[in-house]
Amino acid sequence: MDDTGPKDASSGGRGGSGATGGSGGAGGSGGASGAGVSGGAGGTGGTGGSSGAAGRGGTASGGAAGAGGAAGVAGAAGSGGGAGATGGAAGSAGAGTAGAAGSSGTAGSAGSKGADASTGSDASKGGDADARTDAPGAKVVFGKNVRVNDDTGAALQSEVALATGGGMLLAGWMDERATRVCAFSFSSDGGVTWSKNVSIPNLSGGSFVGDPAVAIDGGGTMYAVCQQYGTGQIRIMTSTDKGATWSAIRSVQSAPDKPWAGGGTAEGTVFLSWLGNAAGIKRSVDRGLTWGTIQPLGNIIHGTAIVTSTTGLVHVPYNLDSANNQLRYLRSKDNGVTYDAYRDLVADMGTFCFSCMPRQHPIVGAASDPTGKFVAITWTSVMPGGQSDDDVWLLYSKDSGDTWTKPLRVNDNTNASRQFESWVAVDDYGRVHVAWTDLRNGQNETWYARSADPAAGFEPNLQITD
Repeated sequence: MDDTGPKDASSGGRGGSGATGGSGGAGGSGGASGAGVSGGAGGTGGTGGSSGAAGRGGTASGGAAGAGGAAGVAGAAGSGGGAGATGGAAGSAGAGTAGAAGSSGTAGSAGSKGADASTGSDASKGGDADARTDAPGAKVVFGKNVRVNDDTGAALQSEVALATGGGMLLAGWMDERATRVCAFSFSSDGGVTWSKNVSIPNLSGGSFVGDPAVAIDGGGTMYAVCQQYGTGQIRIMTSTDKGATWSAIRSVQSAPDKPWAGGGTAEGTVFLSWLGNAAGIKRSVDRGLTWGTIQPLGNIIHGTAIVTSTTGLVHVPYNLDSANNQLRYLRSKDNGVTYDAYRDLVADMGTFCFSCMPRQHPIVGAASDPTGKFVAITWTSVMPGGQSDDDVWLLYSKDSGDTWTKPLRVNDNTNASRQFESWVAVDDYGRVHVAWTDLRNGQNETWYARSADPAAGFEPNLQITD
């Protein structure tokens, strides 16, 4: 779904000139498309020089055509310059000018059109900061639904969480196939296939487990997290070998409800948050074996989001409580060692449907590009400017969380219907991708919208589920 655009490229040099009286020499290799060489001089009519070899990453315009053979016994015209090999800027991409005819020679053929920018080198391997990896505005296409849980019965699976990193995907969900467990599965092929499910079961003496969370750190360690109710413990297991083995399950924090996890960009770094009267967030730099100082979050009754970055920025938004209902935001600029003073980004996040089926709580989702500069926060509620039912809302920052847009409506349905349980991702170029559960067609469906600049609006919503 990446939108890609052109890289800037240097222009190519001219090809070498043809030899006099014999056949034309080959054109020199161009920095971009080389120019064709001149045809041989008359006498017995030397043939025109061949076109210069295509330069690597040249400009998109076609190479200049070779000149026509000089008169004699009608020298053949030089061929047109070759196209740029790896694609230049998409804008020019014009054909080369036909070579001029010799005194009795044939005109040189026109230079071929420069290669399309999409054949250029990947933007991640260099180029300007605004490069893309496929054509801007390319249509988003989703594959078929893929089943992740591997049970064969009719048990319920719910409250799904997903993390990406290190070439892996890790999913977690609440599973009731026998007794309720926090179940997990991973994929190493982009979600085409999924592993045999693993789980964190209920402890002896515990009430039940739920609220799974997942994370993957910069070194590829996977973290599976689960809330143990009854004893009030957050439990965790890890894998350092892409899921081949998992550690023993251990308790890492006393908490009443709703843990969340975020993988740091450094190997072994992971963040963990929870709610309650003593809600907080803390960090580990040794894969969860030991933990640092707790940063208090206040008295919160709904979960947080945790967004990490390569620059040390950590974004932590959450709904403070149902009474005040503000969207609170905490930020670290040193990878969670210290935090700025909290800010309230939205005074009132709207009305939530706690009694609806499915219910809707003020749980936020958030994401950023790898650097933490482009940040998005989403939730669903009834707010002014929307319909009289749940809508998907989004805040967006282009400056690392210094300033934010107003709440922006994402869903574009016109009929009365709920949209809820929204989630968000931000790609390497700051584009925002939002997905949510949607009832516009009278049944549970997953829908999606994309925007390169949310303040300017979103593309038409797309249905993801088959």
